[in-house]
Amino acid sequence: MRAAVERHVAAGSDVQAKLAASREGAGAMPIRTIRCPNCGFFLLNVFGQDHYYLQVKCQKCKFSETIDTALFRTMSKRRQKRLQAYCEEIGKALQR
Repeated sequence: MRAAVERHVAAGSDVQAKLAASREGAGAMPIRTIRCPNCGFFLLNVFGQDHYYLQVKCQKCKFSETIDTALFRTMSKRRQKRLQAYCEEIGKALQR
């Protein structure tokens, strides 16, 4: 009989220190959820607002592509309406 399954063995002390530092660094940053562009299935959680390029694969629809997490930010309805109104104003000004 095996003593322990490999995936259930605790990581070494150096890895534990890195995990603790990562947890502490991400604690002050806002968390946001990235969803599949095709089906809306949960892909991952991202901390911060920076550009990170990740290759993702959706478990549901098998969408596989590299995405820029900064482009998948979510905006509140108020900001979306304000941005849409601003774009419409610029479009009207350019047509004149």
